[in-house]
Amino acid sequence: MSDGIGGAARAGDGVFEALKDGRIQGKKERLRAATTMLESSFYNEMFKAMRDTVPEGGVLSGGSGEEMFSSMLDQHVADAAASRVERGLAEALYRQLAGPAGVEEATGEPPREAQGMEAVDSSAKESAP
Repeated sequence: MSDGIGGAARAGDGVFEALKDGRIQGKKERLRAATTMLESSFYNEMFKAMRDTVPEGGVLSGGSGEEMFSSMLDQHVADAAASRVERGLAEALYRQLAGPAGVEEATGEPPREAQGMEAVDSSAKESAP
């Protein structure tokens, strides 16, 4: 398995293999890894779509080498962005899927969404005649 640009391993390379081989243990860690990989794939597709809007050709066209480098650069930036964003798509997916997957919050408390619903339910009961 090769390292990405700058010697940093791509998030999707090792993480997918680690998930498949069972090297990432625990529901929480596996869900975190899977949602981060999905966010990275989303960013990569977005970068690819943005790059397709740029006209090709011109004086300094790099040919297939430029295409390969651009693809590798997009993947590296997507992996880096997904691993550094704290409130991104991966976090939203994690919060949404944690309950159905049976993943407990680190504090042992119910997710914030559930706490909000309990507050709404209790206030509705208090105001009922």
